[in-house]
Amino acid sequence: MGIYSGHLYRDDQEFLNLVQDSFLSQHVLEATRGETVLDIVLSSQKEFVDNVKICEPLGCSDHNQIHFIIKVKGERNRKIRNRKKIHKGRYKDMMEYLAKIDWNKTLKNKTATECWNILKSEIDCVVDKFVPLKKQGNGQRRNTYRRKPLEKSSTSK
Repeated sequence: MGIYSGHLYRDDQEFLNLVQDSFLSQHVLEATRGETVLDIVLSSQKEFVDNVKICEPLGCSDHNQIHFIIKVKGERNRKIRNRKKIHKGRYKDMMEYLAKIDWNKTLKNKTATECWNILKSEIDCVVDKFVPLKKQGNGQRRNTYRRKPLEKSSTSK
């Protein structure tokens, strides 16, 4: 992504940093023009994009087509949803777990993208392991803005 003749330009590096800092997932993993990945599909969660296929160019284009499915929900899911209790995470255990990984060996001879994907995968795994889930109800929201009933204000003149 953003690599031309082996050089990473300033704007490309800024874009790459933005993608990584935003924890976006790149779904196009095959070349889309010649031997280079020039066309990308990004999402905030891997589950949002599915079935990515690189197809032949359309018409006179020198870029391959990218076909993919975007998963969206048309109506609200009323099932119990699980969310992370971030404030209850066992962060000391996380650090110890990550410190046991031989990062030099794990990331040796890998590209920057491969290193990022490995790191992101390990972090996701650690969060799943050390941050408990909070079960939420069946889609009903409670009113967090009004905890007490409104009182009728009376003004005397």
